[in-house]
Amino acid sequence: MKHDKQSLRQRLITALTRTSRQLPGPPVETHNTDDDELLPNSIRHSFSSELFAELLIELPEHRKKISQAYEAGDLHDLRNNVHKLLGGIVYCDAPELEVALRSLHRSLATADQDHIEDCYHRALNTINSTLSYSGFSSSR
Repeated sequence: MKHDKQSLRQRLITALTRTSRQLPGPPVETHNTDDDELLPNSIRHSFSSELFAELLIELPEHRKKISQAYEAGDLHDLRNNVHKLLGGIVYCDAPELEVALRSLHRSLATADQDHIEDCYHRALNTINSTLSYSGFSSSR
């Protein structure tokens, strides 16, 4: 699990570094990174990074809607919110998020409450980790 978190953290740092280099103004300095070999070689990777940056901005609102639907026991609304978030994630390089949300989405097609609960908590933890590694503060 620690390896997965480091992998996610490294990808977040790389994506944010790439996006910040595309913004107007002085370049953002990075420390102790070997990201040059990970820089995008195509427009597709650049597009993915831009979408990932947008996703990070919208992720707290998605998390809120997913949590509210789950806490209200509204599985239909939960499924719809997870489906919407998955629609954006498939264009980003965020495999941990995609896997966790797909598992939750599939679990919602079952009547297995324990499985739904497990998948929900895994998805929520993955969302929270993504936000945490991106520098998001819950006090915002």
